[in-house]
Amino acid sequence: MALDSVRTLEEDEIDLREIFTTLWRRKIAIIFFTFFVGLLAALYAYITPNTYRVDTTVEVQEESKFNGLSGTDFMSQAFGVGEANLDNEQWVIKSRFLLQKALGYLDVGTRYFTQKHFREIELYKESPFVVNTMFLDKAAYGVRMELIPKDDKNFELRIDPPSPYSIRGLLRTVGILPPLEEEPITYSGMHKFGETIATPWFKIQIDPIAELKERVYSFSITPNMEMWEMIQENLSTSLASKMGSILILSYEDGVPLRAQEVANAITRAYLDQEIERKTAEADNTLKFIDQQLNAINKSLQASQSNLEAFKKRNIVVDISQKASITTDKLSEYESKLQEFDIQQSVLSNLEQYMQNNKDISGIALGAAGFANQDLLQMISELKEKSVQRKTLLVEYTELHPDVIRLSESISSLRKSVLFTINSSLKVIQQQKHALSKIVNEYKRSLEALPKQEQKLANLTRTAMVNEKIYSFLLEKRAETAILRSSTVSKTRILDSALLPDEPVKPKRALIATVGLILGFILGIFYAFVREYFDNTVKSKEELERLTSIPVYGVIPTVKGKKFGSVFLEAFRALRTNLEFMRSDKVYKVIAVTSTVSGEGKTTVSANLAAILAKSGKSVVAIDLDMRRAKLSEYFDLQNDRGASTLLSRKHDLDAVIQRSEQHGVDIIAAGPVPPNPSELIMSDFAKEVMRQLRERYDYIVLDTPPVGLVTDATILMHLADVSLLAVRDSYSKKEFVRYLDKLVKEHHLEYIGVVYNDVDLEKNYGYGYGYGYKYGKDKYYT
Repeated sequence: MALDSVRTLEEDEIDLREIFTTLWRRKIAIIFFTFFVGLLAALYAYITPNTYRVDTTVEVQEESKFNGLSGTDFMSQAFGVGEANLDNEQWVIKSRFLLQKALGYLDVGTRYFTQKHFREIELYKESPFVVNTMFLDKAAYGVRMELIPKDDKNFELRIDPPSPYSIRGLLRTVGILPPLEEEPITYSGMHKFGETIATPWFKIQIDPIAELKERVYSFSITPNMEMWEMIQENLSTSLASKMGSILILSYEDGVPLRAQEVANAITRAYLDQEIERKTAEADNTLKFIDQQLNAINKSLQASQSNLEAFKKRNIVVDISQKASITTDKLSEYESKLQEFDIQQSVLSNLEQYMQNNKDISGIALGAAGFANQDLLQMISELKEKSVQRKTLLVEYTELHPDVIRLSESISSLRKSVLFTINSSLKVIQQQKHALSKIVNEYKRSLEALPKQEQKLANLTRTAMVNEKIYSFLLEKRAETAILRSSTVSKTRILDSALLPDEPVKPKRALIATVGLILGFILGIFYAFVREYFDNTVKSKEELERLTSIPVYGVIPTVKGKKFGSVFLEAFRALRTNLEFMRSDKVYKVIAVTSTVSGEGKTTVSANLAAILAKSGKSVVAIDLDMRRAKLSEYFDLQNDRGASTLLSRKHDLDAVIQRSEQHGVDIIAAGPVPPNPSELIMSDFAKEVMRQLRERYDYIVLDTPPVGLVTDATILMHLADVSLLAVRDSYSKKEFVRYLDKLVKEHHLEYIGVVYNDVDLEKNYGYGYGYGYKYGKDKYYT
């Protein structure tokens, strides 16, 4: 268990080290991404227009269901209102009706702009000119027009078509947005301030009111009442608390003054429409009473005229006491019958309206409350549920479960209301029938009176009935008129909108910070993606994981004098490691190869030969990569003769050996490219040449062809005492390095080592140039 824990800890350390090594290796890319994305974020934050926010709070007080009047007064109840529904009020505030009413107090249809320090600024009421619109075609709504002042009297008016390279233009090009239905408006012309500019799309007049200091201005025109959509997009409402009745109206705009004015205009329109709605209810009541008064007034005048005429034609003193009592009772009951007739008429109209209309929003909540309190409550509930259903249909379809459930509840409640109305009509009919019997009995008692007295009693009774009804209606009219004149809004503004000082958006510091963080994350992501798809060896540790062949040296990249000394020290370490490589006999022949060309095997061969010679040994370096000769170029020697001419017996050994400037190092160049390099290397003569060289020199360094391309290298590795495989940092492919183990086993090669070449010490920090004798997982020697 303890051993497993140690291994796990070591693996975790290796993983963390790999992560930090990868990040360090790609640090330039990470820094670039961090600052580039941060810069883009900062530019975006700079050019994004400021957004200001204003808040205003409104208290919506609840009202009584019957407007404070007696429940037995059917005419007052007929025009009552229900409790305030705050959800409904929020929809009212954001409705087109209310916003257009608010726009009646404003002038925001014409918008003025200019550019300052690469930022677009909306001028609003600070524009140095005004545009008076006499005609505007719908195609010109919101079209941006440029005004370029030329002098104090003249200017150029220009309308450019939308750019196909804009975001909208690109979206239309790829088919995401539909193409324009009409050709875009284009215009260009010179005009004078104050003159009328007439085109097929607009007729305007531009008047200066201050000095035009900027080079270019622009403006757009939209009918004022069509700006409600812009206001609706920037308007939001919320409740101060769930249990309270205070609404918070928030409006955002790029111009602080306009934000304040729009918010205050909306609250003003909301209060005004509430007062208008309440006075409209009183007006409906007055209209109903006036209609009844006109009819009763005509009946009253007719009955009084008939009574006066009868008295003039007949000499009568007065009716008897019994007749007087009977007449009073009869007039009282007949007044009751007329009241029942009015109630029956209202309920019948209500029943007919509900049967013929699905939308019951036109019903006044108190219209049926005089006969049955339950009926009023049901109608109020039915209207509330209908409003809730309309609210749900804004976001959902009729198949939504909540809409279906509410529709079923409305249908059931509607049936209950109709049933209650029908029952009330039956009750009224029964009351009328019973009262009619009493009236008929009193009429029969009057018939027992003398003819003249009977006639007088009838005329007197009719006049009294009409007078009572008329007095009742006059009283109600006076009450309603007083109520109308004293109508005030139950809603009140708690806090009006103030002029904002600071913008709420954009949060420039936050955007820049997020940009830097995002850039840093993208840089790390890029580093790991690049690392994942980069199939080259990046570190000594990675090299040791890919192959079990031991690493005998790490050769750094030469960068100036500082790294030049490190470079030479790395080859001295390699020479030391080679001295301890074989304990059975002295090594003389060293073969240097690689997996593919370009991995630095010639560099390793030349510098290894030079460092061996510095120890006072005689060294010869032979370029056996006859297809791509490089060793002669490295020592600046001729390549007209060499190994190819030697093995093909065109020159003898002494003829091909060249002296290099490096003391103690002789060179045998590759020579002209032969047609059969492999056959020359496999010949018995090649072995004889090697025997002669062993006798002459202390060390023989063979620069062989790449082992992954041709078979020459494996042949030469069998002739050598020690073989070195050059692996270049950030160049050698991982799959080729993995192949080395298989190559060694298949060809039974012994005494093989790896030289990790061209290592950037600044980039691959943490292990320096490295040295030391190291075994791999398996030992390829005996």
